[in-house]
Amino acid sequence: MLSAAMCGMSTVCHAEQEEVEVNIYDPVGESPVHRTPALLPTVYIDGFTLSFEDLWGEYMLQIIQGNTVVYSTAIVPGMTYVNLPSTLSGSYEFRFVADTYYYYGYIDL
Repeated sequence: MLSAAMCGMSTVCHAEQEEVEVNIYDPVGESPVHRTPALLPTVYIDGFTLSFEDLWGEYMLQIIQGNTVVYSTAIVPGMTYVNLPSTLSGSYEFRFVADTYYYYGYIDL
């Protein structure tokens, strides 16, 4: 089951995988130096496997329910998926956290 609460990308099915909508939170906001828009990663969910494309660098993946981080793991360059614990059940926010920003979306497990 997929919860798509972000705007900007449509939900697409790829075989058994479902594409999850992703957005970016950047607290720096508008600055005098104009930056090009961030390329959002493509994220899929298939059961308890969260896979991703176009995600460069090192991130911390956080699975959040309410205000509590219920699962966290490091994402290193070259990784393309994470198997989430099968004990997770319900609606979650996920975040790929970098230094000053993070990508986020919502999933139902």
